[in-house]
Amino acid sequence: MCQQSPAFWATFLYVFFEYVRPQTIYKWFDIAPWAQIFLFSAVGLTVLEGRLRFTSKVLWVSVVLFTAVIIASALTAQYPAASWAQKDFWINWLLLMLIMGGGVRTRSEFILQLLGFVLWNIKMSQHGVQAWIGSGFSFVAWGVSGAPGWFQNSGEFGIEMCVFLPIAGYLTLGVWPRLSKNRRLIMLAIVASGLISIVASSSRGALLGAGVLTAWIVWRSPYRLRAIMIMVPLAALTWLILPEGNKARWRAAGSDEDSLRRLTYWTDGIAIAKEHPLLGIGYRNWIPYYRRRYNPEGELPHNYLIEAASELGFTGLFVFVGMTGAFFWQNAQSRRRVSAKSKRPDRVLWAITFGLDGAMIGFLASGFFVTVLYYPYYWMNMSLAMALARVVSTNGAARVRGNTAPRFAVHSGRAMPPLSTD
Repeated sequence: MCQQSPAFWATFLYVFFEYVRPQTIYKWFDIAPWAQIFLFSAVGLTVLEGRLRFTSKVLWVSVVLFTAVIIASALTAQYPAASWAQKDFWINWLLLMLIMGGGVRTRSEFILQLLGFVLWNIKMSQHGVQAWIGSGFSFVAWGVSGAPGWFQNSGEFGIEMCVFLPIAGYLTLGVWPRLSKNRRLIMLAIVASGLISIVASSSRGALLGAGVLTAWIVWRSPYRLRAIMIMVPLAALTWLILPEGNKARWRAAGSDEDSLRRLTYWTDGIAIAKEHPLLGIGYRNWIPYYRRRYNPEGELPHNYLIEAASELGFTGLFVFVGMTGAFFWQNAQSRRRVSAKSKRPDRVLWAITFGLDGAMIGFLASGFFVTVLYYPYYWMNMSLAMALARVVSTNGAARVRGNTAPRFAVHSGRAMPPLSTD
């Protein structure tokens, strides 16, 4: 680990400060804009070290198009000042994709970045478990929250757990043959902490995301009967341990105040998109526009698709949907390059492609009811997919051969049980 370059560590530390926010937890440490320092350091070092390489052309083209739509939308916005005042919402994630998606060079670097991401989430998931135990496994209306910043709200914390859960689960599958019995139990406990945190968040969206993930895992598995025999009892157990307050919220779904408020925002958001179909009302313009035209006490639209369509027009929505499709396509390409039938089979990277797919599905399902288009869920996942595409490419794989073999070595002599026909 100590042999990694300064650009790698600057990127690693940026993600740490963005996700964990120790400067917020410990006030004495809040003496500098740490996240921005490491972000811009990572950008400069990545360029100076000549690390940039844009392997996944389809993903990079879609990101460039999305960036162009944001800029055009800001230039034609109803309230341009609101757009430019919040430009960092997008610039930070664009730079993250640059330093991670375009800057990660080797398998060991990718694995370490992924393990760091998992570790930051374990910190949140273990807090979620502890908080739920501390509440006596009861329903808490405001739910369990995560780290300060992006995941302070319980609903946003629940979404992050839906992203973390499949990545941790498939990483466990990837390293399983090399783990001792005790380490297997530890990995299973980590995965379980993500699921428990979803329950503890009291978020209906997060529970929906977990349900969709369960269905997706069953559908992707060639051993569907076996998967059903495992997943159905697990889903039943989850429902049994769900506090009565959570169940009551599900029974009231669609007719309670929160649901009706969301439906109002969605209806208004569709009307706004139809009135401004090309580039929307402007990047990050929802609040000033909605409060002046609809409701002076209005909130955000509570749906990332409505957010995209209303603020960026149907152009932005179309590019976003295309970018999401490109993500799954690229992961499928990466999976084929490290599958058991490929020239360089790699069980760990092969499993991680499924984890990234699951993370995206978890976000799309659980985040459907929250305004989180510019939150890190989607863009961190995109960055990891870009980095993985580079690592599994021919040139990226050739670089690894000259390095010392990482702990998670390629299983070239062992068949890998496939999860799909990709």
